[in-house]
Amino acid sequence: MQKLKKKLLYPNHLFVTQDESSFYVDSNRSKCWAIKGSKPIKFISGSKAKINIGGFYTENGDFYWYDLGNKKNTDSFLKSLIEFKKDIGRKIFLLMDRAPWHKSKKSREFFQKNKYWLQILLFPPATPDRNPTEYCWKITREDLTSIKSFKNLKVLKEELDEFWDKHTFTHKMSHYLKW
Repeated sequence: MQKLKKKLLYPNHLFVTQDESSFYVDSNRSKCWAIKGSKPIKFISGSKAKINIGGFYTENGDFYWYDLGNKKNTDSFLKSLIEFKKDIGRKIFLLMDRAPWHKSKKSREFFQKNKYWLQILLFPPATPDRNPTEYCWKITREDLTSIKSFKNLKVLKEELDEFWDKHTFTHKMSHYLKW
């Protein structure tokens, strides 16, 4: 990681990847356990309610998440980025995908205005497998949201918060960033 930071000429910045994801009240996977020979029963409420999350995974293995509200857009992205900056209190070197809200005029103006504490690099097109934050979403789905439905959005948010508070992601960022 140090070699990569030196190569990018920002050794004092915290190296961070970012991504957004949605989690639904009802499980969105069709796998479940059942006794052999019995018909599997999947309990769902029929709700399409979801929570949009912006996640930041740091070179230290820390995961920060922020509720983006009803929509993933430029305003919710920038709000989560500002909150993240306040939480860590450091300069940031941010790698992120090419979502429209990351490349919007408003985002580009924000990046330019705040370049003293924020440096941006976009992942190559169509490379979600290179973003370590995607692995955080994968583990969350496998261990929590794909195996059950939730009573409502409040319960879903509480369980996500509890899961991320207790769970330590151990994947190394350097394994993903081999360009």
